[in-house]
Formats: sequence, C-alpha cells, structure tokens
Amino acid sequence: MQKVPNRFAEFDLIRALAIVSVVITHAGFLAFRDRRILFVAIDTFQLFCVPAFLLLSGFFLTNKLENPNNPALVVKKRLSKILPPYLFWSVALYILNNLGEIQKFDLLSLLRDILTGSVMPPYYFIVVIVQCYGWWWLLVKLKFLDSRKVLALGLTIQTIFTIFFYLTALKYISIPLPLMERWIFSWILPFSTGLFLGGSYDRIQPVLERKKMPILGATILFYLASIWEYYLKSGVNSEEWFLRSFFKLSAQGYAILFVLSILAFSKSIALPSRVSGLVKILAAYSFPIYLLDSTVAKYVLLVFYKFIDPVNPLLKLGFLVTGTLLGCWAIIYLLEKVLPKNYRQYILGV
Repeated sequence: MQKVPNRFAEFDLIRALAIVSVVITHAGFLAFRDRRILFVAIDTFQLFCVPAFLLLSGFFLTNKLENPNNPALVVKKRLSKILPPYLFWSVALYILNNLGEIQKFDLLSLLRDILTGSVMPPYYFIVVIVQCYGWWWLLVKLKFLDSRKVLALGLTIQTIFTIFFYLTALKYISIPLPLMERWIFSWILPFSTGLFLGGSYDRIQPVLERKKMPILGATILFYLASIWEYYLKSGVNSEEWFLRSFFKLSAQGYAILFVLSILAFSKSIALPSRVSGLVKILAAYSFPIYLLDSTVAKYVLLVFYKFIDPVNPLLKLGFLVTGTLLGCWAIIYLLEKVLPKNYRQYILGV
C-alpha cells in the first residue's frame, strides 16, 4: 500500500476495519441471542477494534518528532477535536433518550454521565483516550521517552490490571467493571505499543514485514485461544461480561497481533480503487461514526422488526451493520452540508 501525504495508508485501513468492527460488535448484541459458535467466532474477531484505536492514537503522538517539543499544545489540539463533539452528542442523546421524562431532567445526572462516559455505553472510550493523552503528556514532562521503557512499563501495568480482571471474573474479589474499564491502566498496553511503534516505525516496519508469517500465525493462535477461553470461562463460576471482554489475556494478545499483522502485510495489500476510497472515508469519519452508531443501530433495528423479521441471524447482522453505517453516513453528510465549515469539527470532530 502506498503512503499518501502526511498519512499512512495502512493505518487508514486499520482505522476503517476497527470502526466497522465496532458497528458489528454493537449489532451483534442485537442479532444474536445465544452462544452458537458462529456468534462467538464473529464476536471474538471484533475484539481488536478498541485496542486498535488506542494503538493508533499512541502511534501518531510519537511518530511526529516535533510533538514532544510542545506537549501541552499537542494535547490541547487533540482534545479540541474530541471533547466538543463528545459533549454535543452526550447532551443531545441524553435528551433524546429521556424524551418521555424530560420534565425530570437532572443536570447533575447528566454531568455525572458526561464525566464518566456513561450517556451511551461506548462513550467510556472518550474517558480512556483523554487519560491516554494525559499519560503521554506526563511521560514527556518526566522525560521518560525511551520507547522500550514505555512499552515495558505499559506491559507491567497491564499485567497487574489483567490479574485483577481475572480475580474479579472468577469472583475472588469484587471490583465494578464500569470503574475498571474507564481507567487507562486497563488499556495501557495497546496505547504503549502505539507509542513504541510510532517512535521507531521506519526500523520496525521492515522487521514486521520479514516476520509476517509468524506474526499472522500468532494472531490466528491468539484468536483461537480467545474463542477457547470464552467456552472455558463459560463452564466455570465466572462473570458473564468477562467471556467477551477485551481484558482476557488471549484477547489482548490477539488485538495487538491483529494490528501488527496488517502492518506486516501492508505492502502486499492491493485494494481496488473503489474499496480504497471507501476505506479512506471510513477512516476519516470513524470518530463521528463511533459517537453515533449505537443510537442509529436501535432505529435500524426498529425498521428490521417492522419490515424484515424474521430472517437468518447472519442476514439480520448484515442488515443491521449496513443500515447503521448508511444511517451514520447520512447524518454526517447532512450535518456537513448544513453546518458552517468552521463549526463542523465541534459537532463531528472532523
């Protein structure tokens, strides 16, 4: 894949795959109701999506050599693209979700949900990514910029928190999942991996290319291990949420290896021009799609039940995913046409 100015085509592909996987993950909750192997295989395959976004965020922080010269400005620019759209859609969707009880509007409840990323389930990611930017700023200020040390620190912290996840899942201790999944320390390994890759990508990418088959093999093994672990944990006294979470050890390895596999094979991937154009569009609009997809999917589901139900679960999934992506694209397209150019970034983040 050829690089385009100021962008990496392979990372556009990763971002596009990740946002489609986010939509599939959310649609999967609506399309499948049992633990059939097909559901588990599809659901497990999507577990790279959120870690991939965090890895990309770390990559582009360290890939630009001038960023450490003014970390406060870099963080400010990043947050200016994330927080205004997040605040807008949080308020808008909070009102939409409570239209029947708008007379009971609770400002304190809204503020709490915004601060904790709880207006919509996927919004926890915003809380995490803000912490990631703060973590990078702290590393720069402490002059702790050696990429290997950053990666080792991230691995150490991630290991500790993963142990807590397993202890919680097996009911040896009790820690609320919503609290744990909102801490950067639960996601720090993919972000640290991105920081590591971004700092020396020119040297690492050729190594990945030479080792592409072992990396692909390891990716497949971790993917199969995550499916196996799903069924293993379902047979013991464990918390249900952990069966399909990002925090299983096998899922963590799979997520990072999946991204490395795309990077390793990037020069061998030749996409048709139309597909390449679609990839760029999905990559460019991944953030507003992320903000919208859970809400749009619920309305697409209503259309499904009214006009199409019942069909095979796979067809249902395909309808929900396609309808959600088209619905999100339509909303984004209309807003881009209506909103003044200077204000689009505050609503859409693009």
